[in-house]
Amino acid sequence: MAKRQPSRRPPNFLIYRGQSFRAEWYYTTDGEMPALDYYNNLPAVDQERLDDMIQYFCDRPFGVILPTSMYKIEDPENKIYAFRPRNERFFNFAAEGAVVVITNAYHKHSQQMTKMDLGKLALAAKYREDYLQRVKEATYYGHPEN
Repeated sequence: MAKRQPSRRPPNFLIYRGQSFRAEWYYTTDGEMPALDYYNNLPAVDQERLDDMIQYFCDRPFGVILPTSMYKIEDPENKIYAFRPRNERFFNFAAEGAVVVITNAYHKHSQQMTKMDLGKLALAAKYREDYLQRVKEATYYGHPEN
């Protein structure tokens, strides 16, 4: 198997460092950040709502559960959750070191997830696997000191 090249890490993928958790935007090997791109195209009111939710989530003590209207597991098998500001869904997962990685997002279309929404959820699971593999290979955050 060919050795993976280090990722082109974007300059600022950290969203917020709270008392209990740190939130980050996931970035691809090309340095793209799908969730941040989606976020940047939202109206300010939706951006502020997500910012508030992330800050609340990261500052809450361990063990305090958020209401499902704000944060809900969407894929128990792959451990994918969603922040739920208004009609937007920001998929994410928890990683070692009390890190919450926000992968991608979509606009909610109906009460039930549509085929397109399920595709976005599958993409979040793919991004999670990519993140875990790149962290294991020390290519996500950089190479370990020798």
